[in-house]
Amino acid sequence: MRLPWCIQYTNSPMIRFTTCSNNPSAGELINAHLLTRDNQVIQGSVSIDENGVISATATGHTSFALCLLYDAGEAGRLMLQTAILPPRNEPYMLSLELARHRIKSFLDLSENWSLFYLSDDNPAVQRWEESRLIFTKALVSIEPEETGKLARRALELSIDASERLTMAHAHILLHKRYSHKPASAAALGVQVHTSRFDAPLRSMLDKNFKIIKIPMQWSAIEPEEGKYDWEHIDRWVKWAQEHNKHIIGGPLLDFTSENAIPSWVTSWEHDYSVFRDKCYDHIERVIHRYGGAVSFWNLAAGINLNRHVRLAIANMVDLVRMARLLVRQTRKDARIMIELAEPFSEFVSTVPESCNAKVFLARLSQEGVGLDALGLQFLVGGPGGRTTRDLMLMSAKMDEFLPVDIPLIISALGTPSVIIDERYGWWKSPWDEIRQEQWSSSMLAISLSKPFVDSVIWTDLFDNKDMDLPTAGFISRKGKPRLVLSKMLSIRKRLCKPLGPLELPKKSQSIKDGL
Repeated sequence: MRLPWCIQYTNSPMIRFTTCSNNPSAGELINAHLLTRDNQVIQGSVSIDENGVISATATGHTSFALCLLYDAGEAGRLMLQTAILPPRNEPYMLSLELARHRIKSFLDLSENWSLFYLSDDNPAVQRWEESRLIFTKALVSIEPEETGKLARRALELSIDASERLTMAHAHILLHKRYSHKPASAAALGVQVHTSRFDAPLRSMLDKNFKIIKIPMQWSAIEPEEGKYDWEHIDRWVKWAQEHNKHIIGGPLLDFTSENAIPSWVTSWEHDYSVFRDKCYDHIERVIHRYGGAVSFWNLAAGINLNRHVRLAIANMVDLVRMARLLVRQTRKDARIMIELAEPFSEFVSTVPESCNAKVFLARLSQEGVGLDALGLQFLVGGPGGRTTRDLMLMSAKMDEFLPVDIPLIISALGTPSVIIDERYGWWKSPWDEIRQEQWSSSMLAISLSKPFVDSVIWTDLFDNKDMDLPTAGFISRKGKPRLVLSKMLSIRKRLCKPLGPLELPKKSQSIKDGL
């Protein structure tokens, strides 16, 4: 079976991987793509034959890594990768190479995070050592089935070890950041879809959140050209202003979903001058209406995806520059940001002329388009580049944006409370409310431990038809609060006062979840 999006490069070096009967990836590839140095996604071909042999090629690259969704047993169904490998006649064993890379990643992060001082009896180190010993047995095994079984067990343990290391690092940094001062009241926020305006929702928001994100979808504001509907946004902006809430307005231009920008606008994507003029008029109207109440604007979300609206990178930069100037002309003290919807940038492998997240940011900097903050979406368990990844990869990805040198906002954090589709993976076990709560508390601790992260915004206050990640809201469609809401509020309450000095866990204990 070949992936439908594959382009075959017959003249490129090929790297092959074998699978075995205890390898759940056999017979199917999900979200497979190739990586090179610094985890840069590259275009290439990945296919699997009837015998479970995976073949990968990439133009212009002789060595590369394979990344794909893999069932890692107790660790979950996760996006995992091999090390960068050279071509060879003999195929590599997939499970063995996934385990090898994760074992090495533990050492790399221990060095990057200055955690080499952890003692041998630390649970993270113990799990890693156990995985290393099992991996060594896999290397010397002469039976492929036994090798695969041992490699998968080594992979499970090494993922667990790296997540324990990640949480230990997060708690050290949390106490360093908040040992003598509380977190900002705006450290935790939530996006509020404007379709509902219930009194209980407003009351809960007023008591618990200082910062709210109000989406302003163009297709909802102007469903037909020249016909406007401002009512739903008006009432929320007015309420937020009256209750002294910090508002993040936008995105003004949302490229993350197919219907966010009206079809009568996207039909002009082939003529950029007309498309730009229509965007200019829309942004000007929104800024003129809400500029007095909104002091923080999200200019664009997912503009570098090139999935629903095809733009050259120069035009992407031009749209951000134009939106920035319009905001500043209306209100000079307004803060501005853009939002990166899929920070792992795997879309580069399948979408022509799309732009890697870091490459796009570098281009903005080169063009002199300054930002006050950068928004990153970390949504897992859903479609559109949101396949599940483990905690270590999420933390390491945040660290990659440290050189950007502007504050980071986790502008959409979330995971579903039920399995949407098995192809999107899960963390440790299939998604339910308990697993959602555990993942969210861990991710909130990781995010706020980063000194360059200003705020974390939960993806949705309540379930709605337009949400990016179904069933991820704090409140279900039936109006029932999910476990994640009380957990997040308890962490927020804990951070309202200084944490004090860090108390290291006992030898038999380990920090695995959030505060």
